[in-house]
Amino acid sequence: MGSGCAPYYNTAAETDANTRMVRFFDEDRFEIYATRDIAAGEELLHTYISLKWRTCFAELNQIVHKEVEEKKD
Repeated sequence: MGSGCAPYYNTAAETDANTRMVRFFDEDRFEIYATRDIAAGEELLHTYISLKWRTCFAELNQIVHKEVEEKKD
């Protein structure tokens, strides 16, 4: 399965993502949609579901969610 441009989307907490993915597991494909208007040159941000459960992303998950907490303060 190819992933197209998806690997170039940076990961973000769900509150900061400007894209969402719709998965079609039975067809082995997915589609990515903007959740709002994205300005030219703006970074594409996506919440990868595996960020929550893959142990190799544990440190990244902490970083992403720490940034969200810091924005609240």
